[in-house]
Amino acid sequence: MTNTRQHTRDTGGETPVDTAMRAAADAVTDAFAAPVPFGGEADALDQAVRAWQHADTIRMSVLMRLVQMEPDGGLPEITGYRTLQQWLTHACRIPARQAADLYNLARTFSQGRLPATEAAFHDGTYSLDEAVAVVKATDKAVEALEDATFPDGIEPLDPDRLREVMEADILATRWNGGVLSVAQIGRHAARLQAALLPDRLEDDHARAHAERGARLDITPNGKFLFSAWGSAADAARLQACLDSYTLPPEEGTLPGDERSRQRRVYDAFLTAMDVAHTHHACTESETPVVRLQVTVPDTVLAGDPTTGEAATTDTGQPLPVSVLREWLTRGTPRPLAVTKDGVVTHVGEERRMASPGMRAAAFARHTTCAWPSGCDRPLRHCQADHIVEFFQGGPTRADNLQPLCSAHNRLKHQRSLARARRRHWTPHPVRAAPQGFLRGASLGRLDV
Repeated sequence: MTNTRQHTRDTGGETPVDTAMRAAADAVTDAFAAPVPFGGEADALDQAVRAWQHADTIRMSVLMRLVQMEPDGGLPEITGYRTLQQWLTHACRIPARQAADLYNLARTFSQGRLPATEAAFHDGTYSLDEAVAVVKATDKAVEALEDATFPDGIEPLDPDRLREVMEADILATRWNGGVLSVAQIGRHAARLQAALLPDRLEDDHARAHAERGARLDITPNGKFLFSAWGSAADAARLQACLDSYTLPPEEGTLPGDERSRQRRVYDAFLTAMDVAHTHHACTESETPVVRLQVTVPDTVLAGDPTTGEAATTDTGQPLPVSVLREWLTRGTPRPLAVTKDGVVTHVGEERRMASPGMRAAAFARHTTCAWPSGCDRPLRHCQADHIVEFFQGGPTRADNLQPLCSAHNRLKHQRSLARARRRHWTPHPVRAAPQGFLRGASLGRLDV
């Protein structure tokens, strides 16, 4: 620091960094100041991308230098801030969250924890934000690993090995064109975590469901604010409902009175409430039917955790098996046979839901929930449960149905999953072949 200050004084405030950056900034400004010639739009866009990439490289070089200074312990004395993140927020005028992400990225690279990601950043495969997304995804997986449980006889993954496996698969998917954005990196990483960490999806859903809540605040001036929080699986159902009733921007508007996306979603929410309030006994309705498309590997519903994949919504949100089974008991599933390339080859006609007559016949010999240990829940609050699971070939017939309350129905599924997990679990194939292990699975799709 002493030498730098001396150089600044000797050159009237100009340092080598100032000189180099000013020259580069002037050259780039001049290059982009010229009008874009006819037919030169593609080249202008390419040059813009290159300018962004070079700016990312410069920022990373600065960050790596700063991280190397941190172990000296003199940072608070020089800057007045206890951490480098705080100094970045103040001195570089960036949001605290962005400063934390950039600091974490530089520290990860300096410690050599994700060498393939660092190489991909330097060769232009990843942008700075995409590299940050990979680091955040792997850190989140390692954090989840601390609370993960593994079946008896299966050795837990080492944190460094988990990082290596996730990094390799995300990068392989990027090379194959499967991950194109920061958001897609996050969704792909979530599916990887579900495959690598037993019970993660179930635990996350249970935790979020336990913390669920909603709040309606009505203000004295005639406004209200509604907020809700819960699991991502419930969010997928809500999103599907809102999408079903949300009008396109051009519909229902007058010229010059186009509604914003937020207003159209609000109107969709009101329409859904209208349906709930007015369509109590309609057998045929002109309002939309809410459909949620879920892609399910053919062994997931059977409880086999070795497939390396989870059921996912059409937005890529992975789903716990318990949630999927609960949806199937409430909705009317339409099974579709789908090839690994996404081509629908057959639309199934068999329905899982019992008809009212079949339900009455199955419940006739019961007065309460049929849980073996006893339950006083009345029949009107029970679901028609398949004694032999529908997903394991059990038919939808009166002799294979029994009344179970929602709590015991869920418990029965959870115990079934636990038995299947103990029966099927073997060391995951991704540990031997990490790259691209999720592709090429046999899939089935359900519209719920």
